[in-house]
Amino acid sequence: MNDKYNILIAKIKKRRLSLNMTQKETAAKCGMTQSNYSRFESGSQLPSLETLAGILNALNMTFDVIPQDQTVYHIMYLDEIVAIVKLSLDKKHIEYTKVKEDGVYQPFSGDKLDLERFYRFIKSRCYEDNRADISNILKIMNLKSNNPYEVIEITHGVTFEDFFWIKKDYENLKWEDVKVR
Repeated sequence: MNDKYNILIAKIKKRRLSLNMTQKETAAKCGMTQSNYSRFESGSQLPSLETLAGILNALNMTFDVIPQDQTVYHIMYLDEIVAIVKLSLDKKHIEYTKVKEDGVYQPFSGDKLDLERFYRFIKSRCYEDNRADISNILKIMNLKSNNPYEVIEITHGVTFEDFFWIKKDYENLKWEDVKVR
């Protein structure tokens, strides 16, 4: 297997685990057997393009065939995009587009957003570092550290306090999919 395929498998497995889905559940959603799904996830069997599309669809993921040099975050208020943040992969450059004007539905006031301010925003959407149970929480999320970029991939920055959340531009999610139940 080449590195790009291994990265794709790792992303799919991470997404499946973040959704608390078993291989059997995922396979059933894709219309395949658990053993075939297991062979795919272990890297011992390459799926057809149609099967791969089914797996991605079952996990609410999409193909991304355009080379990426940045991560695009949609800052959401319920089901409305209020801001778009493009962050370079090295996290040294940021572009900010305000979609909703300043007010209660916009987490960033003003026309500029710098790296530090964006980092503070996503960090505020994560668990506190000094929580007594932080290691248990990280273990449940299958993370080694409380890295806010990794945490929001799983939690989407959802909190009990408001209706803001974060999704990547390729994610086909709605508020109903991520809200605290």
